[in-house]
Amino acid sequence: MRQPIFPMDRTAPTLFVDFDGTLHSGHAVLSADGHVSLDSGRPLFEYAPLLVAMLEPYPSVQIVLTTSWLRTLSVEKVISHLPPALARRVVDTTQDVKARLSYILNGSERTYVIARYALGHDLKNWLAIDDSVYDAYHIGSEPGQLTQNFVLLDAGRGIRDEAAQQRIRDWLIGVHRDNSSG
Repeated sequence: MRQPIFPMDRTAPTLFVDFDGTLHSGHAVLSADGHVSLDSGRPLFEYAPLLVAMLEPYPSVQIVLTTSWLRTLSVEKVISHLPPALARRVVDTTQDVKARLSYILNGSERTYVIARYALGHDLKNWLAIDDSVYDAYHIGSEPGQLTQNFVLLDAGRGIRDEAAQQRIRDWLIGVHRDNSSG
């Protein structure tokens, strides 16, 4: 397994973050000159300030990127699009984790890749926010084992959805309470 791009702490709270349908509504379109825009016409990263605000009280949270942008752009270029408050938290990406064909065919590829990364790196406290984390119930050694680690987002609302924000806040409070008492 490849080493993380920056030092990673397996005990630190780790947030797996997608871009499209998570930090903005729409999917990225790359022009011939390398300019990124969204097919929805919406602003790039319009919901990123919400995540910045939620994470601000928790400096130990690290980010692993799960975005499909990594298929086209370099890691450095992808990170450069993020607001600095999020970019500095990025410790790695899931781009080198490959899904089995069965997960690709049934639509749970992203879910499998995230779970495989988290379990392979022995992460203790992690949460994935993504509009493509389907079938989490069947991922893991037992059915339902990892469902609490996935927040399936509505691609049109991303993290501006109040229920999604509450799940993220609850996770942040929970892992920090657990870390401070243990």
